[in-house]
Formats: sequence, structure tokens, C-alpha cells
Amino acid sequence: MASFGRRLPRPYALSLPALLLAPALFAQAPGPLETIPDPARIPPAEVPFVNPLWQDLEAPAALKGPVPKLKDLEATSTLIVGARIDETGKVAEAIAPEPPLRALGAAVQAQAPRWLFKPAKKDGQPVRCWGTYGVDVEVELEDAVWSAFSLVAIGKDDPLPVLPQEFSGDTWISRYPAAPVPPEPGVLSVEEVDFLPMPDKVPLKFESTPLKSRALALVEVTGLGSVKRVVPVGPYEPLILRWIRESAKGWILTAAKKGGAPVSSWLALDTTIEYSLGSVKERGKRSIKKNLRGAPLP
Repeated sequence: MASFGRRLPRPYALSLPALLLAPALFAQAPGPLETIPDPARIPPAEVPFVNPLWQDLEAPAALKGPVPKLKDLEATSTLIVGARIDETGKVAEAIAPEPPLRALGAAVQAQAPRWLFKPAKKDGQPVRCWGTYGVDVEVELEDAVWSAFSLVAIGKDDPLPVLPQEFSGDTWISRYPAAPVPPEPGVLSVEEVDFLPMPDKVPLKFESTPLKSRALALVEVTGLGSVKRVVPVGPYEPLILRWIRESAKGWILTAAKKGGAPVSSWLALDTTIEYSLGSVKERGKRSIKKNLRGAPLP
């Protein structure tokens, strides 16, 4: 009995503090969370567009005097043609997707139906294919005049221009697919054949003819008033761009001014050149194992 009496207080000693603290714990327990409505979203502020080449200048760069005359241009280049060639070597269709001069591409389309190749072969048999033919040419452009010429500072609100990628030499052909697009039943890619179609009779004649070309470009002018570079905008003719760059080496300009000091700046060029295609001479020709039929990658 005595030992039983000593054990009774222990459970009471443990449970009593819990009973005494329970109301306080329940009182401190957080109530159910209330849903707070989303605050009204503030629309982002509209930032006005500013052309990144624009500068707040005191005076823009400008040519000193009239535009220098264009000198005759003699240049070498490569005209690369895609041609659909049948089993007998006749050309049914031809394209010059990126000619050095548009007039050369037009001449190819007109004269290619008279061309004759040694046909491509697959497993020892002549086959139809889209072949690729390259001809190295020496071109003379002469009697040129600037029929239109505008060289002005970049405007604050001028849209961003599309700048094409420039490729060295013939590396641009690597962007084209391996197979002709769209596919044509029974017509192979030149990349599939065992033996390439070889040029046999492929006369390419050009007569002296008046031409006109328009060019758009960005022109960077140094703080000394010389042209640092000319960057084409949109589609361009490589030989015309080369002609303008050669001419720009001799342009003399007043540099732009900012804070009273000369600074480098950008100008927008919009020009049209009227000229004559003096002569085109072939310097070599070859077949190329690279398909050109289709749309190139950017």
C-alpha cells in the first residue's frame, strides 16, 4: 500500500502541466489562412525604339564636294550554276542562285538549254541528275555613272536593316541541301552519282549591254573622315558591292562631331549605278559535287 501511494503522484505531475498549457496553445495556434487576391499587375512601361547606330550629333558626317566618279572595274569571280541534265547530257533547266552579277545569271538561264554535258553515271549507267557547274570569269564593268546617290546619317527611328551574311569565295554553296528540293522522281543529286556530269559544249557568251543596279548599304566613317567599311543591306550583287567598296576608298568626308570633337559614325547609302558590261572572259570551268537545287540555310 505504501509503495502504491508513492506511484500515484507521477502521472498527475506529468498530465497537469499539459492540461494547464492546452488552452494557451490552442489560443496561440494560427487560424485558417485567408486567400489574398492578386494585386493588379502594372503593365510594363513601353520603351521607345532607338536605332543602335544612331548618335545624338552636332553635325553628321558628309561628303566633301560631289561624289567621285566610278572608275572601270576589272574583277575575277566564279559563276556557279545548277543544271538538270538528262541521260544524254542535255540541259533541261538551269539556275544561278547567287551570281556575282544578276546579268550573268540571266544569261545562264537563256543559254543553258543549248549546253551539252557528258552525263552523270550511277552503277555504270547514265542517269538524270541535278549537276553543279562552275565557270571562272574575268569581268569588265565600264562607263558607270551614279544615277542616284544618297548618303545620310542614321535616323533615330530608322528600322533595323537586314544584314546578309557574306561568304568568302564559293563557301556559300555549303548552305544548300544534299538532295534536290523539291524531289523529282528519277532525278538524282550530283552528290549521289559515281561519276560527275562533265561540261562538253557549254558556250557562255555576253554582249556589251547597258545595265542598272541599285545598292543599299551602311557606311562607317572614321573620326578622320575616311570610310572604314561598307556593309550591304538586304540582297546584293557581289561585283557591285566590290565596285562601291573600291570607290569608297577614295571618298573624302567631314567627320561627324559630338561635343565639339570628331567621332566615328554610320551613314545609310542608297545608290543606283548605270553602267555597261564590257566583257566577260572564261578562265576555267569544272563540275562540282555539291547540290544547288533547293533553299539554302540562313
